[in-house]
Amino acid sequence: MTQIPSEARTSPESELAAVVAEALKLADAQLVINKSLAPFVFMLDTAGTIHRGEVPKEIQGTMPPDPLLSVKLTIDLFSGNAENLLAMVAVLDPQASKNEDTLHLWAEHRSGISQIIRVDFTRKKFLKHPTFSEPRAEIQDAHVWTGEAPASAGEWWHEGLSEQAIQDVFDLVGAAVPFAQDQLGKYGSLAPYGVTTDLGGEIGQHMAYQDPNEDDEIDSAESVRMMTEGFRHKLETLRGTCIISDVRLTPSSGEGVALDALRLHIEHTEGLSMLLLKPYEIDEQSQTVAFGETAVVPTPAQVWSA
Repeated sequence: MTQIPSEARTSPESELAAVVAEALKLADAQLVINKSLAPFVFMLDTAGTIHRGEVPKEIQGTMPPDPLLSVKLTIDLFSGNAENLLAMVAVLDPQASKNEDTLHLWAEHRSGISQIIRVDFTRKKFLKHPTFSEPRAEIQDAHVWTGEAPASAGEWWHEGLSEQAIQDVFDLVGAAVPFAQDQLGKYGSLAPYGVTTDLGGEIGQHMAYQDPNEDDEIDSAESVRMMTEGFRHKLETLRGTCIISDVRLTPSSGEGVALDALRLHIEHTEGLSMLLLKPYEIDEQSQTVAFGETAVVPTPAQVWSA
């Protein structure tokens, strides 16, 4: 965490500029070592402390190609904290080319300032600082602090879908999550399983059966692959699918606390493909399962992949 000195907090503009400056420092440091950087968000609280949020590895690579949409989705992942914050800055490296590229920063202050900032840079050899251009800022409509109730991080997904398709998704999640919660409470873990909606709207439950290994463990990745392949052979009879598995979310930097989470890959015949990541904790005494903030991001289709 970084503390912004009081002399740098004389106005909303100065507060936001200070957070942007700190974000660019981190971007520079990561580019020196890795020549690329994972998306991250800096969040300024009311005490003047900057907190860092990292996009889990499981989400990286699933963002859409449009940098503006991707950087807004990045900040959406942490918008649940907005009530207690003064400013948020998301940083994205789209990696459009090998050498020259553009960082995209979404910078927003709860006072009403909202900008997209683009910074061109040239990647250097290992352990060499990149060359940054002057930042180019464009005023944008507020995205996090709109004066309305905070928007869900996943409101984008229903755009272009019919009401029936949206209801199908709700039905899939409504069937998958309670069952997963029950299994986690009883056994402390979850074997991958699938939920489908057929052409008549009926919900189906599915599992992939395989022999455990010598340690009496099931290969979760193989179970997911088997269910995906099975659903592909039933496309003519399905409207939607959901494959849910138990995963471990790890910060991209390797630092910080890893989180247990449910991973739901939801697809629909109308073209939707998205991941829901629901971090959870199990109370050791009561065995009750509590969920954290859900991340919702687009991801390449696996069932309707043709």
